[in-house]
Amino acid sequence: MQQWSFRYSHESVLKIALLLTFAALAACSHPQPQSAPQQLLFVTLPETHAVAVFTSGSSGDAKPLMTIQETAPDTPVDAGASMRGEIFVGNSNGTINVYAGRNHDYQRVRTIAGPNTQLIHPVSMAVDASGNIYVADVGAAPGAAKVIWLSAALNGNVMAARTLSGPHTGLTSPTGIAVDASEEVFVADHDSGKILVFDSDARGDTSPVATLDGFKGPQRVFVDQDLNIYVSCDGDSSVIVLAADGPRVWTRTATITSTAMRSPDGVAVDTTGRVAAAVHGAVLYFAAGANGPSTPVLELQGPAPMNPTALLIH
Repeated sequence: MQQWSFRYSHESVLKIALLLTFAALAACSHPQPQSAPQQLLFVTLPETHAVAVFTSGSSGDAKPLMTIQETAPDTPVDAGASMRGEIFVGNSNGTINVYAGRNHDYQRVRTIAGPNTQLIHPVSMAVDASGNIYVADVGAAPGAAKVIWLSAALNGNVMAARTLSGPHTGLTSPTGIAVDASEEVFVADHDSGKILVFDSDARGDTSPVATLDGFKGPQRVFVDQDLNIYVSCDGDSSVIVLAADGPRVWTRTATITSTAMRSPDGVAVDTTGRVAAAVHGAVLYFAAGANGPSTPVLELQGPAPMNPTALLIH
């Protein structure tokens, strides 16, 4: 009796071991999906001629993962990224430097500059997924403001693909630019207090297809994948949120203010819905759905001096 019982237990153990082995092999043949990569925050710092790169959501005096260092007279005013992972740095002196790399090691691969580009004094830049570049440029004199389109993957003194300027455009003092997935262009026009929306093929002296007004000193504009619009305003130290209500129709849903937020500049939103705003000395994060007087949920001071203009979360 004891011998039979022992043999039965031994065979059972062998069967269980075989079943566990098959289960492990099956699991290996169907690998688990990997978590999404960590988003990065690119902070444009004109006074140090640099773009500092942090993990999005960094706070306190966190050190950047790396720094893209421009050389004077190149002075960064904005940054963008393509789906290929290239980083674009727009400079106020009329150059755009393009960097490529991996593991936070970016090297300059292209420079776009020269009279054919029509870049004079860029103040803001956006880049679409394909790498096409959209620039808000105030020009060399009052009344010379324009929007410039530059095609992807070009280098050197290239011709602008098209430009937008003239009295019908409503452009007076552009300070921010954004582009949505359909390549419609959104321009923050500071002195007129408006967001001007242009069709994807607009050119010349063309009127906007939509105009949003009532902003007090709109500084920068950000458009998310759901076509919600975020506008930083230095006139009343606020970030305005507008929700898409239909084709080219938006409704104001929130006005974020804070004693910590004076004269905000750059604005961006991360995948969790947190709203990041650039202010003198810091980047402030506000909770998703924030409205009215709000306390930042995170505050990034970084290494001094930390006086950011534009923000890019990518």
